[in-house]
Amino acid sequence: MSPEDKKAQKDELLALTKIYSVEEFKRADAAPGGEIHLFLDLPSDFIISIKSNRARNNFEKTVSFLPPIVLNFELPPGYPSTTPPNFTLSCMWLSLAQLSLLCQHLDDLWEENRGYVVLFPWVQFLKEETLDFLNIKSPYEIDLSNNGFQNPADGERGLLDKRAKQEVQSVPALVRNILDCIEMQEKKVFDSKQFVCNICFMEKLGSECTLFKNCQHVYCNICLKDYLEIHIKEGQVHVMNCPEPECTSVATPAQAH
Repeated sequence: MSPEDKKAQKDELLALTKIYSVEEFKRADAAPGGEIHLFLDLPSDFIISIKSNRARNNFEKTVSFLPPIVLNFELPPGYPSTTPPNFTLSCMWLSLAQLSLLCQHLDDLWEENRGYVVLFPWVQFLKEETLDFLNIKSPYEIDLSNNGFQNPADGERGLLDKRAKQEVQSVPALVRNILDCIEMQEKKVFDSKQFVCNICFMEKLGSECTLFKNCQHVYCNICLKDYLEIHIKEGQVHVMNCPEPECTSVATPAQAH
């Protein structure tokens, strides 16, 4: 490896660790490389629909978040002067054919940037242009009623890129991953915002507060803990309502502990 390539790789990996959180970028230990999780910015009121052979497994929901596109890469000795990164691309809600198109476009971007570091153009394209590039609009329908992700039609097999990976085994697993992702990302957004506690009227970070989902009232954890402890001491264990007068939202078991 040339000194220039070694420095370029080191600088690019260092920049990634500074730009992305540990949840978004995991640097590899054994070789120069890593794994980047890219959460797309979805349009407002984006609807995803999943259809399968079993009607009870069908799913439709307006979502603000979806599981990430995952770029797994390794930097070979000749990168970036002569050789592109080795990579795979995976996503739970994109088909192998769609992922193959993305892989091939990453190749095109490498050709346009040959001799220069290319991970940032790749990440920018995947995060900002995937929906338009694949012509994905709301409502976005995933049809698993015939072959599903794992079994493409015979005519598609020759067009699939080996670097495209699709690991979803079932509709329930896909739905569960989508719902888990929504919950995780909503919590991340909530934790980073400032809220005024409806009891002490102090401004606190969301990470220090509790949200009652049904009514959307927010209280700092200290005030909510004191409020719930008073109810418990008074024997009102079964009446753990939101502190807002006349609000009927109930504390979850986790909030009551």
